[in-house]
Amino acid sequence: MKANLLTLAALIMAVPTQAQDPGRISLKDLRAKHADAGSRYVTIDGAEIHMRDEGQGPVVVLLHASYFNLESWRAVADALRPNYRVIRLDFPNVGLSGPETKEPPGGTFNLIERNVEVLAGLVDALKLDRFALIATSSGGSVGFRYASRFPSKVSRLVLINSAGMPRTAQTDPNRDRPDTAHWNAMPIKPREYWAYTVGKNFPAAPPPDWFLDLAYDIGRRGDTTPDTKYRFATGDTKSILSGITAPTLIMWGMANPTVMHLEADVFEHWITSAPTLTKKYEGLGHYPYVEAPDRVIPDIRAFLAGAMDQDLRQTQRVKVSK
Repeated sequence: MKANLLTLAALIMAVPTQAQDPGRISLKDLRAKHADAGSRYVTIDGAEIHMRDEGQGPVVVLLHASYFNLESWRAVADALRPNYRVIRLDFPNVGLSGPETKEPPGGTFNLIERNVEVLAGLVDALKLDRFALIATSSGGSVGFRYASRFPSKVSRLVLINSAGMPRTAQTDPNRDRPDTAHWNAMPIKPREYWAYTVGKNFPAAPPPDWFLDLAYDIGRRGDTTPDTKYRFATGDTKSILSGITAPTLIMWGMANPTVMHLEADVFEHWITSAPTLTKKYEGLGHYPYVEAPDRVIPDIRAFLAGAMDQDLRQTQRVKVSK
């Protein structure tokens, strides 16, 4: 832990105040670098979506975090593929998926709701009947909204360090911070930025190079929909969570500096129509499925197989008689 903090401190000192703009990478070049034989493209509501559909068995759909794409799930996908049909996608305008081609109603898309729409469209296009849904970080906001809106579709839900709680300017995980001020004005962040910001979320050991390369490449991608066409609104999270009926596993890193582990307890408290189980991992941060897949993936597998059902509990609200 101490060595990791020293490494991060060294990165801050090593980066000049005016770091060089690394330049953009085109979507064509990004696809040439990161696509493989398993990559597929399907158009959903005007957006060309990059996806992978691998394995046989019960369906599991994986939803990625911000600044990453479906590649970030490689360890989870590899572990589940022998027993499940694993479907991963890049959200529109992210990773290897294309930009939006349709005009947003009213001039802007609600980012979370737009991704829910695309997920629903993909489910319909693939004719998926019922499936488990695993979602992390900002993908968690999409996942629990979909599970609440389409309860008959989701058999089980796994939320890993999920975003989606109401925020203020002071609690926004993406707010500008003094330790990254020398990068804040740069439209394209250098690899050192990702090494530092992602590294803060790996408290036990530095992030692997492939994970940093992925964040760096996706962060400098060209051919994107302008940010002005998106808006962000959390919505009534408490009400949305109350609509989930699928058994839900809530997984959280105790050392997560981006979204505090106490938020896991709020998720559990607000999911009142489904049984839940919360698992917290000492020493892990925001990307536990990359940090320590050997600790996290066995719990995912056990939950999907029903081996944790005896530990599920359900929050109930009762009226207090006067």
